[in-house]
Amino acid sequence: MLKSVVLIPTYNESESIISLLKELQGIDIDVIVIDDDSPDGTSLLVKNLNYSNVRVVDHGKKHGIGAAYLSGMKLAIENGYELIATMDADGSHLVHNLKSMLELSESCDVVMGTRWISGGSVANWSLHRIFLSQFGTWYARKALGLPYRDLTGGLRIYRNKPLSQLNLTSIRSNGYCFQIEMIRAITNLDVKIKEFPIQFIEREQGKSKMSKSIVLEAFYRVTIWGAQRLVGYNADKLHYVK
Repeated sequence: MLKSVVLIPTYNESESIISLLKELQGIDIDVIVIDDDSPDGTSLLVKNLNYSNVRVVDHGKKHGIGAAYLSGMKLAIENGYELIATMDADGSHLVHNLKSMLELSESCDVVMGTRWISGGSVANWSLHRIFLSQFGTWYARKALGLPYRDLTGGLRIYRNKPLSQLNLTSIRSNGYCFQIEMIRAITNLDVKIKEFPIQFIEREQGKSKMSKSIVLEAFYRVTIWGAQRLVGYNADKLHYVK
């Protein structure tokens, strides 16, 4: 198994993070928890577990999921991890899916956990949330000319090499648009991307971070990128690739 780490951003996830970290002890992977100064003491709870494979980064005041992931990615690259996974802290992503994706990632550059393909599923979502997620991916696929069926999913694995080739400071999106921009950026490289069907389960504890501002950010940015593509403006490679 290649040297692997999973990045888990947290903000007020004290009700779910402990059970997730305990389950992650069953697979061969290190963990970096990036905490945005959670008022509920998430950071201290994780530190008190004293797991040798878990590191906590106190990220300061709340910057959002995109900034947290970028900090974690830079740290993982610096520490020589060959496989760098991203995962939600709320239990919606399943550890057994992550394990299968780690095995698959030995033969490709990026593995995307995908809800909207055969074998994938979503549990405990309202019709509104299902529509919003499916429409968001459909819109981004059409606007950006990308073939992938789940552009906003957070369970992914990246190899170190393509991540190291990206100018990560050029990734400006926050919220779930970050996931769209990461794939938009990395497709400027010669990479092999695979989609893997996952089972997504809506959180049972804590509060969802989805908000109107997150949805609007994604719609605005994707529309701008799509318009640039339509008029033939495409400086993505110069923008994203070192």
